[in-house]
Amino acid sequence: LIFLLRYVESVGLGSVPVFINGGYVRDLLLGKEPDDLDLSVCLRNCPEDVTVAGLLERLPAYAAENPDLGVVEVKLATILSNESKDKQLDTFKAHFTDDAGKKTEVDVMPTIGEETYGEDNRIPIRDQRGTA
Repeated sequence: LIFLLRYVESVGLGSVPVFINGGYVRDLLLGKEPDDLDLSVCLRNCPEDVTVAGLLERLPAYAAENPDLGVVEVKLATILSNESKDKQLDTFKAHFTDDAGKKTEVDVMPTIGEETYGEDNRIPIRDQRGTA
C-alpha cells in the first residue's frame, strides 16, 4: 500500500483519496492475513485524462526505478476485463512481488459516482470520476 501511495504522490496526485475495501478488509476483520489488496481511487478532482488504467500502466517502470520501496516487480494482469468493459469500469489487476519474494494480487478501480440509465437500456452509465 505504501508503494502505491508513494507512486500516486510521485505523479502529482497525492491528495487523491485511496480506499481499501473488499476481501482485504474482510480478512483483517476475521484476523486473517490478506492475500490480496482491493483498492478504490477517487478521481473526481483529477483532470479528465487521468484514469485508473492510465496511472497504473506505469507501475512496472516505477517499481524498477524505486526498489527501495520494497516492491521489486509489478506484473499487470488486466487493464480492462470484458466484465469491466460491460460495466463501464476503468479497472486493473496486477501482481506485486516484494523484496522478500511475497506476491500480492492488487485490484484497483475508481470509486463509483452517480449512475444513470438510458430509456432503452438497463445497464447503468456510471460516473467514472467517483465520489469520496
